[in-house]
Amino acid sequence: MPARPLLHVRALFDRKPRRSGRPPNAADQTVDRNVRQLSWFNFFGDFRLYGPIMVIYFAQVTGSYTAAASLLAVKKLSSAAFEVPTGVLSDRLGRRGTMIAGAVVMVTAHVGYAGAPGYGLLLAAVVLEGLATALWSGNNESLLYDTLLQAGREEEFPRHSGRVNSMFQIALALAAALGGVIAGVWSLRTVVVLSVVPQVLCVLVAWRVREPRVRGPLESNVLAHLGSAVRAIRRNPVLRRMTLVSALRYSSESAAQLSPAFVAGLWPLWALGLWRTFGHGVAFVGFRISGRVIGRVGAARTLLFGELFDNVANFVALIRPTVVSPVLLGSPAYGMSTIAQQTLLQREFTDRERATMGSLAALLGSVLYGLVALGAGLVTDRWGIVAALFAIQGVLLVALPLAWWVHTHASRPTGTATGGDPKDT
Repeated sequence: MPARPLLHVRALFDRKPRRSGRPPNAADQTVDRNVRQLSWFNFFGDFRLYGPIMVIYFAQVTGSYTAAASLLAVKKLSSAAFEVPTGVLSDRLGRRGTMIAGAVVMVTAHVGYAGAPGYGLLLAAVVLEGLATALWSGNNESLLYDTLLQAGREEEFPRHSGRVNSMFQIALALAAALGGVIAGVWSLRTVVVLSVVPQVLCVLVAWRVREPRVRGPLESNVLAHLGSAVRAIRRNPVLRRMTLVSALRYSSESAAQLSPAFVAGLWPLWALGLWRTFGHGVAFVGFRISGRVIGRVGAARTLLFGELFDNVANFVALIRPTVVSPVLLGSPAYGMSTIAQQTLLQREFTDRERATMGSLAALLGSVLYGLVALGAGLVTDRWGIVAALFAIQGVLLVALPLAWWVHTHASRPTGTATGGDPKDT
């Protein structure tokens, strides 16, 4: 990569957050450090050169696309299976240790991908990747929120979360472009081998993270801790609805697996890479500006209007497909809605069970994702890709009344909730 673009990417990570004129204390220094490390962590974690050709590589190693598809399914299932245990682990043992453990497991998984002679080692590797993904799910957002909470700056969560999460999009865009070139010049296995390096860098970055200290006393055992988290969700109406919104939005991401088939019917095959890069670029912008938007209009309004915008844009793209339709599928509202959703969830989570609650929401999302993906596949086989994408949009519509309810109730005190933003009403 040329030096100048790399320096530009580093400037995005290292830019210091603005604060008032008060001198920085230890908690403020921890905020600066953890935000910077999380940004680098997200960049390296998703800088996977094999991303666009993973299923092709699996098929090459196993000799079967059916076997390759089964590996992708196992990866999703293993992540879902580990969700809740890893969330409890994060709450009981700490955010930093859980983050490091996930990075080490992810390196092991990638070494397995790179050296796999056949299906068996690939199977073990996808299970390990599912475990690593579960270790980070719930934990990393909780680490960021706890870091800000320790410094009394939790109101800055949307801004920092937007900037940290935008780095996923930069990594995906750059890795997709470079991976295709390297695969063409050398081989698919070379692409996978080179993808191990960013995962090793993730371990080094995670090691530099500082552990925030804000949690109160924990329950006496794991089952009691899990039960406390479930009861807290059940008793908090805002949190119940936001958990459902989160799961429904995650399940609708199955459309991303089917969208290339829709785009391929409208654009030439060589343009699919450009479409992916465009989508990641638009999402990056949405994540970067999410903090400003939420600061002006509130998290609940941002979520509601973002979902409305995305639904309208997607329906326009699908109702009469044209060459412009693929462009409409990429929306900056996605990044803003995602950060607004995370902000509302983190405000309602309790300090003691924050990661466990996040993992419970992710588990529900994974279950719905599997059901929606299966249903969409059946619809595609029977009625075509446009009908399947419409069906997924129909599932996402269920989130709109829930988001409206949150918009009107999020600022009211609700038991264990941490309270909403006065701007949200």
